Amino acid sequence: MSLDLNLDYEAAKRKIEASKSYNDLKDQYNRATKKAGDSFEEAKDEVTESIDKLKQDAKKFQRKIKNQFEQLLDINNVTGGKGSNTANYIKRLFLKTLKNIEPKISEIVQDCSLKAIGCDQEQTYDPQTLYIKVSSIDLINLLKKDPTSDNGRVLYEKYPINVQVYPFAMNKELYERIQSGNPYSIDNGQLYLGALTQPLFDIQYVEFDNFGQTGPWFKITLQSRLNNINKVGTFFVDYYKSIKVVDFTNIMANIMESLSGAISISANVGIVQADDTNKFLLLIQRILGLCFDGKSEIDVSGIAKLAELDGVDNSFFEFTDIDLRNIDQRITNIKNGVVEFEECGNVKLPVDYQAILDSLNDLNFVEDKDLVDAADALTQTLTSNPAWKGFAIEGNINAAVDLNFIKLIVQGLISALLSPKVLLPIMVLLKSLGNDISDVIDTLVKFMKEFKEFVICVVSRVGAIFVEELFNLIKKDIKNLLQQIILDVAKEKGDKRIIIILKLIQLLIVIAEFISDWRRCKSVIDEILWLLRILTSGWGSGWGGEIPLPLLFASQLLDGYSETRAFIGAVEEMQKMGIPTGPMPDGSPNLNMLQMFGQMKAMANEEAENGKTEIAIPPLVMTPAGLTKPNRGSGKKM
Repeated sequence: MSLDLNLDYEAAKRKIEASKSYNDLKDQYNRATKKAGDSFEEAKDEVTESIDKLKQDAKKFQRKIKNQFEQLLDINNVTGGKGSNTANYIKRLFLKTLKNIEPKISEIVQDCSLKAIGCDQEQTYDPQTLYIKVSSIDLINLLKKDPTSDNGRVLYEKYPINVQVYPFAMNKELYERIQSGNPYSIDNGQLYLGALTQPLFDIQYVEFDNFGQTGPWFKITLQSRLNNINKVGTFFVDYYKSIKVVDFTNIMANIMESLSGAISISANVGIVQADDTNKFLLLIQRILGLCFDGKSEIDVSGIAKLAELDGVDNSFFEFTDIDLRNIDQRITNIKNGVVEFEECGNVKLPVDYQAILDSLNDLNFVEDKDLVDAADALTQTLTSNPAWKGFAIEGNINAAVDLNFIKLIVQGLISALLSPKVLLPIMVLLKSLGNDISDVIDTLVKFMKEFKEFVICVVSRVGAIFVEELFNLIKKDIKNLLQQIILDVAKEKGDKRIIIILKLIQLLIVIAEFISDWRRCKSVIDEILWLLRILTSGWGSGWGGEIPLPLLFASQLLDGYSETRAFIGAVEEMQKMGIPTGPMPDGSPNLNMLQMFGQMKAMANEEAENGKTEIAIPPLVMTPAGLTKPNRGSGKKM
């Protein structure tokens, strides 16, 4: 079982690197034995990255704490299965997930909302009139934007307000309540009905509450349900099923905002709002670093161990000097209308926010079958800005932007999710049960502090969706990587049964560990390591000291020495030391590695043909005659 997550992630990457290098070098060896000096034709982009490049990447990220998702992205960069490890491939895979994710997100929100108010589904509330501060549900200042404005078109629902047509455009309706000042029932001729067609509430925008306190407020009049059975759980289900908790265009808009600041730049947001938003985004990343590993603890990136929620106290929401400097830099970039990417030398690049907003708005009119292609092109809108041509940009800017897009998917989704229509029922039911905490909530950071259980519940479960997607992609690549090595081991032994045996071992290991919660970091990395250990474990495992007698009898099941496994182990050790194992800079074979492989094969052949084992047989107990004489025996080492 995993004891240190960081070390295990590094171990997994090393084992994958060594396995990839073996497959590559084996191909070089076969070519070289057919025709000495033949040039190496394989494309460089299919060869393992050099250890120097990996060291540079490590230095680049050493000042950051990587969460599980980022660690898996690093592993995926190493596995490299025929283009499936490219940032654009993963981006498209995740976009397909996002397109169909709303029902699952709605279920998560319903479950986590019950936790937010601290009760179960059977808890009841009384019909009453409540006053909910607008600022407590509009943490993103959405209701200050006109739905027809450039910003509003991509942040509100794409469909119009149609009374009792589901999904109902509740964010637009809340904006209309502010403009009208009339109750919903007056302007629409009826109370607001849930998906079960029972009245839930009436709602009106007012400047003062019943005590004359300044708001502004939403005046909510809760209605009695059928048979006067007013259950909290039923209210949540009825309400959330009447709306779409998050729209695809809204998610894309918030991802692009996290990536480029385009919406903030176009709206010329104030420093206070920008500061709150960027602190909120940083806290989401921290929550994604929490792991739930079944020991009543949370493990943050394998370093700090906290009780699952008790340990996530106010200190969890504090910011270091480095955090604050990075946030200040981000706000400065927004004010200056620029964006920078660490992978491309932190060059400050101008943002064509209008082009991005236009492309986002176009998503509202794209057919479902073309939606992923249109969303995929959003990053091209950012990078194809003609103003970028005059800058000396390091590396592949499109790959860098796609990678950052992937890393910001959960941030964007959560930002889109915490809109007024989603927070409204939480604040209403809390107040109906006598909790007035909503009256002091007016920023995203305050909300995260006061509703940490809800936020951690939602963010971690949403993040787990993409961890599972990425894990399955990595596992597929690792299995493909194993296939050739399994065949080589079988050829060495001249026994086709080995293929069946090794495949059965592989299947048993995969089936044995069923990951029920993708937030459990140790379970995820353990399964990756188990897959990789197939390469080096064979049948047996190491024992310190004397081998127990029953296991010694079982040694007949061991499959013997393998030059393949030995060579993979040697490659892994050399990569640890920084010794280059890939092809030469001109693409020609690495003769030192081929020499080593040839030497190992020759030694294995000699051992197979002439290897001999001599053993000493100690005196054996005889009954009733006593002891036998010591003797010697001989055998064959496989």
